[in-house]
Amino acid sequence: MEWLFERTIELAAWVAFILGAVFLVDAGYLLVQWAMSLRDEIPSRELLGQAGYAASCFVASGLALGALACIDRYVFDLPQEQRAAEK
Repeated sequence: MEWLFERTIELAAWVAFILGAVFLVDAGYLLVQWAMSLRDEIPSRELLGQAGYAASCFVASGLALGALACIDRYVFDLPQEQRAAEK
């Protein structure tokens, strides 16, 4: 059961990593679209808001990735290292 939980944590970390990359690209794309809308008389505030939302989702996925990495390290890897040091 421990093996399955560890694989699930690792899979969730990969999903968080991929989503973070997608949100970063989305935020960059929307920011470029907003910058191109500055040529108009009224720049699009909606694009800027969506870019900010995508950037905050990127930060959230980064925090989730860090939390999952800590769980993997301190729940699974550290006890194995301690057992190996005792031998």
